[in-house]
Amino acid sequence: MLAPLFFSLLLPAHAAETCIFISQYEPDVTIEVGTKGVSDTKGYLQYKGSPVFRFSTGIRSGYGGQYFSIDTIPNSLSDKEEKIVSGSVITIIGDQSGTGTPKEKRKRGINKIFFPNFGLNYWYSIEGNKKSTDSRFLGSTEKVNSIFNASEGFWIPSEICKKYVPYGW
Repeated sequence: MLAPLFFSLLLPAHAAETCIFISQYEPDVTIEVGTKGVSDTKGYLQYKGSPVFRFSTGIRSGYGGQYFSIDTIPNSLSDKEEKIVSGSVITIIGDQSGTGTPKEKRKRGINKIFFPNFGLNYWYSIEGNKKSTDSRFLGSTEKVNSIFNASEGFWIPSEICKKYVPYGW
């Protein structure tokens, strides 16, 4: 009766792998997703390790390509999740397009991804996005500025993310 418990204690624990996308210029802003799925995955956009938004990405069927979606995290059971932005992921390898570069012209380089319209939609989603009488944004904090800067830039995927960044060589 105790044998299964005893043997389970002797087996090595298998930690779940995670894929992490790190903002190229704002290292406090990361995206961490699970690796259980093969064609899609979910996780969180985080600031200094704390979840700020839900994040999902996956590989489209048919034409192909990769998509992403960023949503709010409800504060209670009565709150609804709201979409901040969704769209296509753009992949860059070094200074070349991950999708449009012919095989004979490909060069090795850092794999980077970009989420078009993330910055624009994040800007308009910020709660309390109120302007002063001279049109300056009043909700500026270190966290908001870091996420905004990250939203406008490239993200560097960790090695395990290769299964979620389909265009690379």
